[in-house]
Amino acid sequence: MSRFAEVIVLASDEAETMEPLTRPDDSREWSGCFTDIGQGMFGGWAIEFVRRSRWIGLLDHLESLPWKSPHSVQVLVHDEEDECFGLWMIHDGRLVEVPLPRTRRAFWPNSFTGEIDPDSPGILIRTDGPGGWPEGG
Repeated sequence: MSRFAEVIVLASDEAETMEPLTRPDDSREWSGCFTDIGQGMFGGWAIEFVRRSRWIGLLDHLESLPWKSPHSVQVLVHDEEDECFGLWMIHDGRLVEVPLPRTRRAFWPNSFTGEIDPDSPGILIRTDGPGGWPEGG
C-alpha cells in the first residue's frame, strides 16, 4: 500500500530525546530519520514516509520515549488522503489523537477480510468542507 505521510513532532526542550531519531537505526520497527526543523526553545522535527509499512510502530515508539516534558509533546500526522493534519498528544502516559473541531476520522474495511485493520490510520476528513460529513452525521 503506497500511502505518503508527513509526521511533525513539536516538543519544548526535547532535542536530546529526539536526537537518536535523527540517525538511521535498523532496530526500529519504523524506518527513516527525522530532520530538525525547529531551532530554539520549542523544537520541531519532521519526517516523510512513502509507504504505510515504513511508519508502522512510529506512534508507539514516540509514546515510549523518555520525554522530560510529556505535556509539551505534539505530534502532527498528515496521511496522503487526510484533508488536514491530525494532532496527537500524550495524556496519562499514552499518545492519543486529540479530536479537532469539524473533523472526523473514517476507516474502511480491508478488501480481503471485510474487517477494519486495527493498524490503519484511516483518513481525517473535514466535516465543514464540500462533500464533508454533516456535523451530526
